[in-house]
Amino acid sequence: MTQTHHVVVVRRGHPLTRLKTVTAAQYAAAEHLTISRRGKLSSMLDDALAQLGHTRRVGATAPTEAAALEFVRGSELLITVPESTARAAAADLGLALLPLPIELPPAPVYLSWHQRYDTDPAHVWLRDLAQTALASPATGGNQAAG
Repeated sequence: MTQTHHVVVVRRGHPLTRLKTVTAAQYAAAEHLTISRRGKLSSMLDDALAQLGHTRRVGATAPTEAAALEFVRGSELLITVPESTARAAAADLGLALLPLPIELPPAPVYLSWHQRYDTDPAHVWLRDLAQTALASPATGGNQAAG
């Protein structure tokens, strides 16, 4: 459907929100929360940080992005997630989105449905609505949500 870049999500007032630019070292030194239904604590983020000579601190794991956002809301933890799926939730929860200070490949965003709905007018409308909602903001940049 589309691709999206990754962002860092923190609570408003988190120490990283006070910095003009977050460096890879500052990002790695912060306490991270991972998202994994299987409890995995490492991901492609760790590989990218290792290439820069950094190791991140993972304090916990959450099974879903929604649960992770709630943990971040009341803690010093941060999560790194696809921007398009976090933007609205972050705004609703009073969280801040920060640029990710390392390079990661874009995250693909998929919609899937049964083929019987391919031509259903209501389903076509819903897919168009989802595509519009998941599109990158017109400004093209990362901003604090809310």
